[in-house]
Amino acid sequence: MQSRLLTALMVTLIVCFSIKVQAYRLPSNDILEYQSVNLTLSPEQKTFKGQTTLDINYLQSTTTVSYHARALTIKSVKLTHQGQTHTLNIAKPNEFDIVTHQLAKPITGKAQLTIRYEGEISQNTMGLFVADQQSGSPYVFSQLQEMEARTVFPGFDAPDKKTRFEFSVDIPKQYDALHNTPVVSSLVQGERKIVRFAPSHKIYTDVLALAVGEFHSVELKDTPFNSVVYAPKNTALNLPTDMSELVSNTITFMERYLQYPFPYSKLDFFVAPINGLAAMENVGLIALNNHQIPELDADGFAMCRFRKLIAHEVVHMWFGNDITMNWYNDYWMNESFAEFFAAKAMQALYPQAMGCAFNPQSSAFFDDKHSARALRSEVKYRGDNEAIGQLAYTKGRSVLEMAELALGQAQFKTQMRAYVKQVAGANTSAPAFTAHFANTQWFEAFLNSFITQSNYPLLTLSKNDDQVFIQQSSFDSSQDKRWTIPLTLKIWNGKQLKTHKIVLGKVRMALTNVPANAQIFLDTNGVGYFRYLDNTGNGEFPVKKLSTAEQASYIDNQEALAMAAKVDFMTYIDSLVHIINTLPHNTLEVSNALSSLQNTFVTLIPESLSVGYAHYLRAQLPNINDWLPILANQNGGLWLELYGVHLGASSAITAAKQAYKNAPLSELAHRTAVLRVLVANAGEQEYQTVLSQFAQSEKHVKEDLLDALGYGNTHSQIQAFYDLLLSEATKGHDIDYRFQFPAFTPKHRAYVGQYIVKHKAAISQRIAGDKLQWFPYNFITACSAKEAELVKNTFADWQDVQGLDAKLNIVLETINECAGNSKSNLQSVRKVLAH
Repeated sequence: MQSRLLTALMVTLIVCFSIKVQAYRLPSNDILEYQSVNLTLSPEQKTFKGQTTLDINYLQSTTTVSYHARALTIKSVKLTHQGQTHTLNIAKPNEFDIVTHQLAKPITGKAQLTIRYEGEISQNTMGLFVADQQSGSPYVFSQLQEMEARTVFPGFDAPDKKTRFEFSVDIPKQYDALHNTPVVSSLVQGERKIVRFAPSHKIYTDVLALAVGEFHSVELKDTPFNSVVYAPKNTALNLPTDMSELVSNTITFMERYLQYPFPYSKLDFFVAPINGLAAMENVGLIALNNHQIPELDADGFAMCRFRKLIAHEVVHMWFGNDITMNWYNDYWMNESFAEFFAAKAMQALYPQAMGCAFNPQSSAFFDDKHSARALRSEVKYRGDNEAIGQLAYTKGRSVLEMAELALGQAQFKTQMRAYVKQVAGANTSAPAFTAHFANTQWFEAFLNSFITQSNYPLLTLSKNDDQVFIQQSSFDSSQDKRWTIPLTLKIWNGKQLKTHKIVLGKVRMALTNVPANAQIFLDTNGVGYFRYLDNTGNGEFPVKKLSTAEQASYIDNQEALAMAAKVDFMTYIDSLVHIINTLPHNTLEVSNALSSLQNTFVTLIPESLSVGYAHYLRAQLPNINDWLPILANQNGGLWLELYGVHLGASSAITAAKQAYKNAPLSELAHRTAVLRVLVANAGEQEYQTVLSQFAQSEKHVKEDLLDALGYGNTHSQIQAFYDLLLSEATKGHDIDYRFQFPAFTPKHRAYVGQYIVKHKAAISQRIAGDKLQWFPYNFITACSAKEAELVKNTFADWQDVQGLDAKLNIVLETINECAGNSKSNLQSVRKVLAH
């Protein structure tokens, strides 16, 4: 009897789980074989009309017909099956945007669904949206990632429902239209024009694209597919001179690495101010934010970021587009694989200028708290993946790099080639990927430990009776988690450098074949998604024996340990000062040290200690009177900002004022840093003078002004900045993350909270809902129990914002963690300042 009861219970649980899954996903046995989409629209109008036909193969008998639709007005639905056409009743979508029609009789096999509908053209960068209305040359573009195609046409809007699409548009005759595929016909009929496009490859809805407007273009000569870069006619196209070479070489690199050709027959680009996005990997028509294009005199770091961005989007043609996640819970695979291979392409193509590709995990650690979503989590709504943020890019890439380091580059390449051959053109998942590495015993446990749980390990080296041990714990010890961690140790015995590979799958293990007095570096290649602490007493590993990437990771790790009060804070600060004082001013190590010192003012030092702390640093750092040689360096802006904003050095403030006076804003070198120094030290009239520059500046200058004006030093200046962000003047600019700039300064945080409370309605109107959930992150640098209470009170009335609770918990966790650690760190600061 008990056995039967348990069996019945198990069956019930399985059925319930199946129903739960199907509630937010279309039936797996409904296969979309082809879809045509015909749109009638004009950039000047707020609405559009459409008709779509879906060729569906129902593999099992069904009495329902389902598809996705959101924010569409359905006019008619007709089902044709076995030569008979039936008009279906209009039905409303459920909470997961799934429309379901009940049929009088079951059907099976092939059928055709024809739907007429109307929709709205958005003002935000979602779905089908209109832009540049104020310039007199409006255009319509699409942004369908993710779950936004359903606002443009009814369909199977899911990654596991890849199919071939055939688009046509009916538009005013003066406009052009761009799509994933080439134009096959363009027929003018009176004042309208019907443009038809070639059928697409088998793709999923997220990477469909459409643009309608007046465009100009630049051909990327000698690229494999004669690529063209398009832009709205009023958008300048000042592309880097090596753009063609970059695109061509990235394609060649990927084809050779994977031994798999470029999956498509078209590769164009569309450049426009796509608010909130750096780029989007649409098949055959990659979208690129014009703010990402570096200026002609851009420094090497800006060029590096741009090159990596282009490489990332091109790599997506293989990973994400051709090889597609089966469901959104593996969205991390799209972005992580693209980041991983973009960095590899950068290393191969620009080995001397790839500093921006180092240590991606350093930025991920900050968000990866215990309360954060795991990389691989259940996804029902669009906002679920938005909640992961940059972790999908940086954490996932780090995991892949750890795997490559452990397996060796040659073996990893062989395995990747075989994996790609297996899943080419189809869908994939994390289990499918790990299954391919089944011969590596630790691989599945390793991958799952990093993608199915949040946070990251702290690895600690210790010594007992001349035996070196390594152990793991959660970096934030409030929770006890375990990981499987492949490691490549660098071992220095004073004469020779050796490497030693291990897999740490338990809490603590002895390191065999490691001399008891050796100096050990854990983060070989700087790729480890962990922090590490050496308690052996054997001394620091010689930094000169580390690569540039390893040195960067070492500095980053020391900063994390210091901020977490795991090492003495001021000893760490003195090590940064030593780097700045002993290495050439323009080195990457010095740049990282300058940034780290700036961060201490933002994330730890309270107002009561800021003057004394700044005085201490001024006394230890180089005394700079002549700023021209410093500003001639690529990192001159970092020097100027540290000295002028945080240290209050009069020579830096004078240098900034002189630079501002001597050159137009559009030609000003280190423009953001110069403006920040001016604003941070400005009186009311001086601030208004800088603020007034916004209305008359070019778009790229406006971007830098928005990055500087938030550094005001009075409440009236902060109010003026926030009022500008919420005004019509900033339409087309990202404003959400810029609310954080005033909150970088501890004395302003209470006022920032008051402003946000008072202007919730205006903020909600300007910022899309899925991005609004991130607003508590404006206080991520706060560091006291009092400020934690401030943040809770600020967002007490924001509980209606989906996903905000989870972000608020992460922010509060970060603040409370910092508050706990700051007691020890500030004691270290006070002790040094007292002397």
